[in-house]
Amino acid sequence: MNWYRHPELVDQLASSYVLGTLQGGARRRFESVMAGDAAMRQAVQDWTDRLSPLLTTLPPVEPSPDLWAAIEARTGTAPPAPLPWWKRWLAPLPVGALAMGLFIGGVAPVIWRAQTTPVSTAQLPQSYVGVLANAQGKPGLIVSSLRHGRTVDIKQISPVTLPAGHGLHLWRIDKDGQAAPLGFIPEGKFVSMSIADTAEKVFFPAVELAVSVEPAGSAPTAPALPYVYRGLCGKLWK
Repeated sequence: MNWYRHPELVDQLASSYVLGTLQGGARRRFESVMAGDAAMRQAVQDWTDRLSPLLTTLPPVEPSPDLWAAIEARTGTAPPAPLPWWKRWLAPLPVGALAMGLFIGGVAPVIWRAQTTPVSTAQLPQSYVGVLANAQGKPGLIVSSLRHGRTVDIKQISPVTLPAGHGLHLWRIDKDGQAAPLGFIPEGKFVSMSIADTAEKVFFPAVELAVSVEPAGSAPTAPALPYVYRGLCGKLWK
């Protein structure tokens, strides 16, 4: 089977490549084939363009000493002084999971372009987007919705095992840390769910999005902690 002739599989691998979740031999094989395949390079470029505007919506944050120790252990480097601008994107979970996944995943050029290109030149419609990390600090879910839409698209990158009779429930977290329920996420790696109002009204108060595990068929008013996914929510327009 020539996997690189299947557009859906190429798209999945390209998204994992840009996010940094495609690693080891699989990443090397992908890069080897991509070098001679224009369609694969375009798929990577498409995912780069989708995710790079999100970086401009994240506020600068300072990393913790523990996080830097983990990064230095993984990369074999020591932090120079003064800190370069991109280090301010790295912080403890959930912010750090998003930034680390994007940066260590091999998309430093993406971050550079995001810093030098105005958001208005992005080829995306006005949308709300969240990249949620799992408990291990790796990208777990991509959540997106058109600004005036009533549907949320969700791509599951790192699945979690659910107890029998339970499902994943999406929450909006505001600046005061209060969680509001948005509904159960349908089963599947790429799914859509309806929301009660337009994304502009539903996600405008959101600073973060999170996912908990709840009994199927229930109507929770407070999340069962700990969250299995959590991350920042940003808007892709000025």
